[in-house]
Amino acid sequence: MNIISGIKLVTFDATNTLIKFRMPPWHYYALVAKDYGFTGTEREVKEKFIDSYRCMWEKYPNFGKSSIPWDQWWRKVVERTFEGQIPQGKETVISKILIEEYKTSKLWCVAQGGRQLLNILEKKGINTGVVSNFDPRLHDILRSVGIIKQFKFIITSYEVGCSKPDKEIFSLAMKKCGLSEPSECLHIGDDVKKDYEAAISAGWRALVVPSGDAPLAMTEDSPAPEHVYPDLLTLANCIEKL
Repeated sequence: MNIISGIKLVTFDATNTLIKFRMPPWHYYALVAKDYGFTGTEREVKEKFIDSYRCMWEKYPNFGKSSIPWDQWWRKVVERTFEGQIPQGKETVISKILIEEYKTSKLWCVAQGGRQLLNILEKKGINTGVVSNFDPRLHDILRSVGIIKQFKFIITSYEVGCSKPDKEIFSLAMKKCGLSEPSECLHIGDDVKKDYEAAISAGWRALVVPSGDAPLAMTEDSPAPEHVYPDLLTLANCIEKL
């Protein structure tokens, strides 16, 4: 099967697909907080961080797009994560450090095979873009890891005001390339619902590259096996042979 036959645009999800954390966020959160009086454990930070992120997304969807600035949204996540566990006032300093450092290659790297895949698609004359549920720092991150120039466009949910799995975000990506046929577009991501099913629902083709932290659970409703790749390197090698 030629997975890129007729394809004019390939878009990527960002977190856990195109780019990866160099270390789990809760590990670095705990590391930074220890310099400001935190004495708890990484496990405690993980539990509180995951809960804080979930609560904030439910209360202020899409990083607070319609209600609060994205950086204030993240400050609230940090505050909730360390609530009652650090001296009063220190959460402001900690959140400022974390917000700034999570813009850089100190904490992010390109996923294995990512650079190879981008280079192969470029050689084949296929446009590439990023479609991600992310705040505006994604531009800084992709610049820091050295791949921003390879994309025709970068769409973050915060900047456009809609997030995956909304079909509208895929329509916006097509407009960026002047395309009108969804079947000429391919999206690659790690989330079955937000990436694979959402793209298919928008009329696109789609592939899944499961996150190592959350292996794909195969069910009757799972993507077809030929639409699932273990990593971007395997996918790059397959496409290079076509």
